Amino acid sequence: MKRLSLAFGIALIPVVVLAFLYPNRFLDGRGNIGGKYQPNPGADIVAFVQEDCPHCAEFHAFAQEQGWKVDYREITQVKSQYMFKDVQKHVPALNQGVPTFVVNGHVLQGYKADATTGQKLKEIVDACREDAAGCLPYEDFIASDAVAELESAAEGTCTEGCDSPLEKYVFDLWFIGEVDLTLLSLPVLSILLGFLDGFNPCAMWVLITLLTLLISTSDMRKVWVIGGTFLFVSGAIYYLFIAAWLNVFLLIGLNLIVQKIIGLVAVCGGAFYLYEAFGKNPNECKVTNMKQRQRTVVKMKHILEVSAWPAMILGVAILAVSVNSIELVCTAGLPAIFTQILAFNEVSHIARYGYMALYILLYMVDDIIIFAIAVYTLQATGLTAKYRRFTLIFGGCLMYGLGLLLVFAPEVLTFQ
Repeated sequence: MKRLSLAFGIALIPVVVLAFLYPNRFLDGRGNIGGKYQPNPGADIVAFVQEDCPHCAEFHAFAQEQGWKVDYREITQVKSQYMFKDVQKHVPALNQGVPTFVVNGHVLQGYKADATTGQKLKEIVDACREDAAGCLPYEDFIASDAVAELESAAEGTCTEGCDSPLEKYVFDLWFIGEVDLTLLSLPVLSILLGFLDGFNPCAMWVLITLLTLLISTSDMRKVWVIGGTFLFVSGAIYYLFIAAWLNVFLLIGLNLIVQKIIGLVAVCGGAFYLYEAFGKNPNECKVTNMKQRQRTVVKMKHILEVSAWPAMILGVAILAVSVNSIELVCTAGLPAIFTQILAFNEVSHIARYGYMALYILLYMVDDIIIFAIAVYTLQATGLTAKYRRFTLIFGGCLMYGLGLLLVFAPEVLTFQ
């Protein structure tokens, strides 16, 4: 216990140092979440802004007076940086600076005053709204080959602090080369985290023991039906758990405190994974003791002795529920990170549940492989300690890194 406490203490040292060096990052949320500058896709005006830019605040006040719907994009966010780069392709003279406006194919930078820049924007907006074709959508402008002239009010432009180079999110990892975190997609993250989450000894030993007992009966129908039921119910229960967790995050909204707590839990979870990796046996579940295991084995034997198939299937389903409830204690960190990231990404509900299904599919891969080997060889074997240790090290480093990003740079985890 002392060694584990020491591991948590060491893991939190970088968090404390970063919080001291970047207090604003630690105390603030994700860009413009909860602020006055909110994205509004589909609006006639797209405005690239920055929270502390006075000219942006002047435009915001004028836009409210006019009753305009504006799609605000905080320039320090990764997604906004990519959007700004898209605009620059159509306006070669455009440099980093806020506010920058895109409206009906016009690109204006800077906001001098309501009577000048404000009136210019009003003329453009009124003209296109009076046109039968309406205002040119931002997406259509970006998709076109049009080259626009930059209309600038240099004295009304903020440039200091606007430059947020995307290169800072590119890391050169010795074992796989350059990795751009901003290009990591939600499907890739679902696959990676689900795969790592699946390598957990708390349910693995139950599956192996169950398969061993099933194979000893020499009844392949039992192996397929009972083993398959255990796998299916395990996946279904875990899916429901993650879905419930996601809906809690969606219900409470993008709460800054929750975000920081999840990040700190992930940091400690990463430290726990690394602590487990260098333990005596990484394949041993630390949650259940020997007496609990013996009681579980007795339950399995009783289930297999039942003659009625419905009762046998029901018994193994209940067993799967109870075992996976224990496993949640072992791997709460990864699902927490995954659902938090899903919650603050702007995707549809169908997409979110699809990503969860992909997560669960990869989560079950190791169990499916073990089940397939058992059916083919009639021998239940688990993963080697060496392989399990590797997944713990990799998973621990990934969880630790994601935890730091959730605390200090959550905008990196907002995917396009």
